[in-house]
Amino acid sequence: MSYNWAEEGIKTKEPLCYYPDIQRIIREICEMHERFSHFWLNDAQDDPINMKKTEIRHICDVYNHDGMFILHNEFYTIFNDYIRKLEDLIIETDLDFDYSDYDLRMRVKQNESIVNKIRYYRIGKEGEGRYSLKKCLNDLFGIRILVPGFKHSDEEFHNLCRELQNAYRIKFRDSSKQEYKATHVYFEGSENKFFPWELQIWNPNDVEKNMISHEKHKQEYISWAKHYKESSERGNV
Repeated sequence: MSYNWAEEGIKTKEPLCYYPDIQRIIREICEMHERFSHFWLNDAQDDPINMKKTEIRHICDVYNHDGMFILHNEFYTIFNDYIRKLEDLIIETDLDFDYSDYDLRMRVKQNESIVNKIRYYRIGKEGEGRYSLKKCLNDLFGIRILVPGFKHSDEEFHNLCRELQNAYRIKFRDSSKQEYKATHVYFEGSENKFFPWELQIWNPNDVEKNMISHEKHKQEYISWAKHYKESSERGNV
């Protein structure tokens, strides 16, 4: 079912009118990411990992003779602790309330989805896991907003992001592909020891197609993981 912006009582304006709010949202997420990441590092029991230098192949093993994939327990403990603290953060923050006009939603990536993504980057993609954790695990915490009339190629928005880059370590890109239409902003923080976060900016007119695309993408991961698991089990017989 598509999201009807008019039924929610939100007036449709030119997207430029929403840019000050988008800028505030990005700034607030940057500052929240920075506070949370420092808190998590100070509280962590294990040594921090450099997300830029550490690659997927460094945190898991694959035994080619039987197709067995094993994620290192140390890393599993690290991201599992991170996920638990993110879930607490969602309960504590008022970000979704403060920006309810933009239907702001937050989600924490589930453990199984994280492991499947790591497995895919290690086995399902070319490169044998030579991808940095920063590239692969850039959406453990995801936020989405809806902006009426938003144009993903708009140079004014790109200039806004470039201005923010003077103060914050963020990256942005038009991530539209096939039916999926969205701009993604990635929050890297002041240290490479921080897990990145992701903000997705959607046009309300694209919600239905984007939701279908998300579900399709998710099912492809699940199907691939299931196929890989069954193949490994057959190989161990």
